[in-house]
Amino acid sequence: MRYGLVDQPNASSDGAVFPVQSSVLDEEALLSRVVKDYAIPTPEACRFLTRGDADIYRVKTATEAFYLKVYRPPQSLEQTEAEALFVSALAASGVPVVKPILRTDGHFAYQVSAPEGARPMLLFEEAPPPLPPQLDEALLAQIGETVATVHVVADQYDIDFGISMLESAAFLQERTRYTRIFLSERDQAYLDNVARRLALILQQLPQEKPDFGLCHADLVMSNLRLTAEGTITLFDFGNAVRTWRAYDLAVIYWSQGHRHRDSRDQLWESFLEGYAAIRPLPEAISARLAAMLILRQISFLGGNCATLPLRLGTAPFESDFIEKGMKQLKTLVEKSGIPDLR
Repeated sequence: MRYGLVDQPNASSDGAVFPVQSSVLDEEALLSRVVKDYAIPTPEACRFLTRGDADIYRVKTATEAFYLKVYRPPQSLEQTEAEALFVSALAASGVPVVKPILRTDGHFAYQVSAPEGARPMLLFEEAPPPLPPQLDEALLAQIGETVATVHVVADQYDIDFGISMLESAAFLQERTRYTRIFLSERDQAYLDNVARRLALILQQLPQEKPDFGLCHADLVMSNLRLTAEGTITLFDFGNAVRTWRAYDLAVIYWSQGHRHRDSRDQLWESFLEGYAAIRPLPEAISARLAAMLILRQISFLGGNCATLPLRLGTAPFESDFIEKGMKQLKTLVEKSGIPDLR
């Protein structure tokens, strides 16, 4: 030992390997030991691409590109397989989605042992390009039709594929626990109070079809893609849950409005018209939209404060991020018109 360092690489002072929260898996090992077992033409290269909720690798064959999505603990192999089964079933029913690739063993998911624990993964086909910066009413109507089609098709399944349920009280309690290290005592007390009251409101809502069921649950504009032929395609079902369909609609409302503040209401009406052309709108959507937006904001705050999925180390995190998020939450609560939240 010299200068307080142990001789073994990656070892702590007691000689044990120092634990990590998130490793970066070796590209060549993934290519030779994992990618080869997926039902694609002979892969030629595997290169690390981006890091976010999961690590993404680009896999190249002679003629095509695929994308390997490597999850982190506590994501399980069973959860990963459930995501792929749901997306694959949607694709088989004609819903335009970015499809997972089947392995030669008949499964979609695979996992390897990493320093931080087991890391499950899926291989996906290449996604179409993102939506254009400026959205119009026709495009929002098509998005509405596509989301409604997902809900119609999902209601036809007799199984839930192993997709978890967003249980309001437990979910909100978990998310608010993550914010404690960042918030002042006063703001944390406010957040806890809102979350507790919101859970009581959500528990009164029906949890059955057609207004409750399998949902994408992260329909931000970046997860909506557009093919060269002009078809809206859904991307990244990693947050799929069984929850209120109004939640899917709330995320659309927030995301398209975030892009187009001046035309938010007009585009939103076009989305609703497109959705209603395929299936009835969720019951009392106007009243429930406010609660779902607050639920999403608490989820967003807690998720970004959590140790996992490690967004704090992979995306810009400004010093006033939490303060801005709390300000947005308070605005949503004040504008909600829900007296039980105040």
